[in-house]
Amino acid sequence: MKALILEELIWPELKQVLPEIELAVVPVGACEQHGPNTTFNTDTARAYGFSKMIGERFGSQVLICPPVPYGISVHHMAFPGTVTLRCETYINLLTDIAVALSKHGIRRIVFLNGHGGNSGSLSAVINTLKYEHGIDAYYSGIGLNLFEEGITPEMGWSENLGHASESETAQAMVLCPEVVRAERKKGEVVEGFIIRGKEAPFRYGGCAWNWKEDASANGALGDARLANVEDGVRLNQIALEKVEHMIRHIIEKR
Repeated sequence: MKALILEELIWPELKQVLPEIELAVVPVGACEQHGPNTTFNTDTARAYGFSKMIGERFGSQVLICPPVPYGISVHHMAFPGTVTLRCETYINLLTDIAVALSKHGIRRIVFLNGHGGNSGSLSAVINTLKYEHGIDAYYSGIGLNLFEEGITPEMGWSENLGHASESETAQAMVLCPEVVRAERKKGEVVEGFIIRGKEAPFRYGGCAWNWKEDASANGALGDARLANVEDGVRLNQIALEKVEHMIRHIIEKR
């Protein structure tokens, strides 16, 4: 099916199809460093590319909105070029977008998130929309948190996957290859840093820290040199199927 992409439409076209729209998807990303491997637009481009693929599975049932290119990136501010929003700004921005859509009759919304640092504020957005505005709102990640089960020891990937690593880079090769540099470097991970598991020092509540000092000197985790398109396609498919299942459940439960 052809995805229904808002920025590609004129208003009479949208008006005609509006009765068929069950739900809106808003991709959310960030403007932040991704080491020497992918560009500042990585999280936004991944979220938008992923959302368009979701749109192809639903056609006119799901409206794919333009992406939000800034997010909560306080922990990356040690790297020049990173731009962060305040939490209250971010919450107000996403709330306003959802409320505006609701005034056109679209009262179910899913934020597809390409940046882990947005998660806490997204939870606040969801609660605000549901409790104060009666809007049926949800959010989901699109990356490692959804496809981690597909990563096997045989792939030889690093222990510290995630930001600007082979996992994120492989997905970017599929969703937005223009953000990926041909020459990539291994992450200069700070000794003793662990990003996941019960021993991870920043497992809970660890957003506002200095990524350069506490995580990686060059901004990247893992080893993006190990990323490849084949793994990216396979892992991205796992994520797509999970998000498709979630959206179908939201649509069908009304």
